[in-house]
Amino acid sequence: LIEEAEPVGHALYPRMTLNERFQHASLMLSFVLVVVTGFMLSYPDAWWVAGIRSLSGNVFEMRSLIHRVAAVVMVVASLYHIGYLAFTARGRALLRDILPGTRDLWDALGTVAWLLGLKREKPRFGRFGYVEKAEYWALVWGTMVMGVTGVIMWFENTFIGILTKLGYDVARTVHFYEAWLAALAILVWHVYFVVFNPDVYPMSTAWLTGKLTEAEMAEDHALELEAIKRKEEPPEQES
Repeated sequence: LIEEAEPVGHALYPRMTLNERFQHASLMLSFVLVVVTGFMLSYPDAWWVAGIRSLSGNVFEMRSLIHRVAAVVMVVASLYHIGYLAFTARGRALLRDILPGTRDLWDALGTVAWLLGLKREKPRFGRFGYVEKAEYWALVWGTMVMGVTGVIMWFENTFIGILTKLGYDVARTVHFYEAWLAALAILVWHVYFVVFNPDVYPMSTAWLTGKLTEAEMAEDHALELEAIKRKEEPPEQES
């Protein structure tokens, strides 16, 4: 016998507040500009750089300024996010929910087993699954590395005197390869899960509307949905 799935309603559930969407948009825009302008310098003869240069003769000359401004915006957005985590109740709750734990390891192994057909059901996740947690903390690490090495490269004369030329070259190399790692992580990993994933295609709109449908909640955040519904249940009347 095939078990019937529990019916899913049509309610919308909050996922991101306006504040959180603003943070996401600031980070997204600054990240794209940093990546594009950074690789424009590394690959000045690439076909896509030639296409950008053809739009305006000053675009390539403005690349350095745009890169630095976007980097500053990214750092400021990150500092604001730290303050949000520290000084708001919702931010502190977000931090608690996105901290990795041993359950995430078992969820990852359970997902592999489900994909291989070794388990009948895939793991059920709360507010954040192991994929989202890995993305978040990878972003935190990458922003720290890119920020530190970027400052070293920005003020090269000062830091060559402090770190020597070898230290400066190490920072520049780390900056370059971390940029590739970050760009590929976003393009291959994050973009897949929010755009090309069959469960959300053509795109998850949570970053725009701040809400998820009940079907999306049931699919990706079943444990959180159950907790929300338990809170919504009216208290039992004493007889």
